[in-house]
Amino acid sequence: MNPTLSPTMLSVVVPTRGEESRLGPLLAALSRQTLARERWELLLAFDGVTPSLALAARLEFGGARFVFLQPRRGPGAARNLAASVATGDWLAFTEDDVTPAADWLARAAARIEAEPALDVVVGRTMKPGGVAVHRQQGRSPLYLPTNLFVKRATFTRVGGYCEDFFDAASGAYFREDTDLGFTLEEAAAAIAREDAAVVTHPEEHGGMLDPLRWARRHMMDPLLQARHPARFRAGLEVHRFGPFTVHRPIVLACKVAVAAALGALLLLALGLRPAAIAAGVIAALAWGVVWAKWRFDPRRFPVVLFVPFVMVWALAVGHWRARRLRSSRAPT
Repeated sequence: MNPTLSPTMLSVVVPTRGEESRLGPLLAALSRQTLARERWELLLAFDGVTPSLALAARLEFGGARFVFLQPRRGPGAARNLAASVATGDWLAFTEDDVTPAADWLARAAARIEAEPALDVVVGRTMKPGGVAVHRQQGRSPLYLPTNLFVKRATFTRVGGYCEDFFDAASGAYFREDTDLGFTLEEAAAAIAREDAAVVTHPEEHGGMLDPLRWARRHMMDPLLQARHPARFRAGLEVHRFGPFTVHRPIVLACKVAVAAALGALLLLALGLRPAAIAAGVIAALAWGVVWAKWRFDPRRFPVVLFVPFVMVWALAVGHWRARRLRSSRAPT
């Protein structure tokens, strides 16, 4: 299968920090695409870095175009800059650590050609071994920037990625993909899933301290909530356990763990030992839910003990940050 997009061309957009070990496999996978090379272009957005001469030569040989951000402004800004110079009618967003299937672009092109009224096509992102990166809940798709196709005119109309979901001081970024998805939904974009367009993403959070980094990036949650309150409540990490629906269960468990632990200490200081023990049991159970996210790995247990406190701190900072951002941009 080798569909053509006539006259449409795809612009593959990749934000990167210039790590050759990540870009190498991606470039190799792109070189094997079955969609005719003249039907797509590759745009690499270097975020706060400059590629080595060897890497630049290799990329130029492969027909890539570059854009540069200085200083670093985050992947959302990098994607926006690349999109601003794209020539394709559709933007194909992916990341520099994924491996697209050989027919990735061809499958997306076929869907776009078959349904020209579409504005967004969401591909499927898998882990090594063929397991989905995230379990899908409900009918709303995940807008992972590893495998997302957006009509360029629609992307421009909704303003692209919000660049506020990046913290320059810490380098943390999160939720800019969900924010774009919610924005597209609110703009009544025509959205479809295309499970045949597949990329493979490596396992996440493999480092020992990654649970703390994972918790810290939730500082972006309050900004997402402020921008899309209804969709945040109804569509973000909603899990169903039998008859019960739980919104963001790990975040909830972190809040319960911290509140119960602090309550246990206070009750103990007041001499209310039975109540303190009960609060301690609740805290332990909540910690168990958090530890379950990392499959009860005993090596991670000492780190996971701190995750609820980092999470609660990150959310508090995020609420302050969201208020500051929104007040600074309020009309005067």
